[in-house]
Amino acid sequence: MAQSTDSRRERLKRLWLRQAEAAFELMFDADQQDRLVTFDQRERRAGSLTRELAAGLIEQHIAEDPAVRHTGTDAPACPRCARPARRETPPEDPLPGRSLTSAAGEVTLRRERWYCPTCRAAFFPSGPQARPGHRGL
Repeated sequence: MAQSTDSRRERLKRLWLRQAEAAFELMFDADQQDRLVTFDQRERRAGSLTRELAAGLIEQHIAEDPAVRHTGTDAPACPRCARPARRETPPEDPLPGRSLTSAAGEVTLRRERWYCPTCRAAFFPSGPQARPGHRGL
């Protein structure tokens, strides 16, 4: 198991380093330097590139979270009424995504979707720490 985790981590690290290298190349691309003359232009470009890197890093970290798919035997409880929910994302299907606006910009969160027939509400459980009544799901 540790080997699998280590190889997955190394794969993510290589991906991150390629993305960081691409951001560096965009910042220092000779064909772009005429657009990066003032401090303000440089700051905006660097900020944009680092926000993109941060958003990508957040998405990668979320994707590696074991809670993206429910593995328990009992269905998660609805965060509103605490009754068992119904799975809407079959285990073999790709995970649905929803866009969130973060400090880094738009980030896509992918998790299993569950539905409460009582409340008629869909939700995305965030793992075993999320308990009924937390309402932040």
